Amino acid sequence: MSLLITDAGIAASIEAEALGVNYKITHIGIGLDGYVPSAGQTQLKNEVAREALSRGSVPALGQLHFEAVFAGNTSFDGKEVGYFLENGTLFAVDSRDGEIMSLKRSNTIITEAFELNLAGSSIKNITVELMGAPYATEELAGIAKITTIDKMNSDDDETIVTPKKLKDNTATDDDIDTESNEPKFIQLPQLWRGIQKFVLDKLWLPLAELIYPVGCPIPYPAAEAPPKFIAYIGQTFDKTVFTKLAERFPSGVMPDMRKNYIRGLGEGETPLSIKGQSVQPLGFSGDEMDPHQHSATFKGGNVASGGSSGFYMSYQQQWSQTQKTAPVSAGTPTGIITGTGDETNPNSIRWLYITRAA
Repeated sequence: MSLLITDAGIAASIEAEALGVNYKITHIGIGLDGYVPSAGQTQLKNEVAREALSRGSVPALGQLHFEAVFAGNTSFDGKEVGYFLENGTLFAVDSRDGEIMSLKRSNTIITEAFELNLAGSSIKNITVELMGAPYATEELAGIAKITTIDKMNSDDDETIVTPKKLKDNTATDDDIDTESNEPKFIQLPQLWRGIQKFVLDKLWLPLAELIYPVGCPIPYPAAEAPPKFIAYIGQTFDKTVFTKLAERFPSGVMPDMRKNYIRGLGEGETPLSIKGQSVQPLGFSGDEMDPHQHSATFKGGNVASGGSSGFYMSYQQQWSQTQKTAPVSAGTPTGIITGTGDETNPNSIRWLYITRAA
């Protein structure tokens, strides 16, 4: 290594020791020239960048660790490194006769780490101080301060959020269910839960109950009920889950509508009571007809003719007679139509009856 403490650096340390104070390294400089350093140097030969320390420590007596952030449009192939005190004095310089020690391209951000080993030196009163270390931004790496919970929903743009802080300030299922008013972030699962709870459960379902209550059958053109619905096929259901259905069907059993028709409730009849299948005589009936009679007319006769010597004679006789029957009654006409099937029903289309499962 070609690290060299300059005469100015040694003088600063002696002065500080005489005054009983420490001297502080606060900045790192980068230059472009490569050479063998000399003790008389007071500055780098071709400095292009100088930044305050972003991190520094003294791991052990005589050992110093530095970090500095270089950002912006500056680009360089650094071949000389200078360590500057808080008053601008070049304390030490490192250059390796042309070897590239630090490399940066335009519009990039680099963090350089540097080590000083002064174990063989009599200098003991040196310290490292972060002077003006930059805060991290979107363009510049630097020191970042962790935010607090009270700033999580603020316009603060200078602190960062840790995963734990984000988790602690994110709504849970319990926050949704209890309708918490705390200002928290919402994840997608909680968003869908909120929509389910407030839009569907609290808005749409009560409105649907007013329009078409649970238990009212709906004809559905499929063999199975869709999600959130239940079919009328005589099956049992959980009354603790489907509480509205339990109010309509206290037995916990759905009516079987597969071969039944809906009938209007008559006066004195019990809702959901079953009227068994029966075949009523199908035919006609009428009142007794008044007595009446029929009449018929009969006709008959003969014809005779004769003559001689041109003399002609004709004789004709005819007769007619009308008779009536005795008055009779036709009685009361009735009739019965019998069938051959096992049911009595009109033409029909089969639908699956369903209702909302609630």
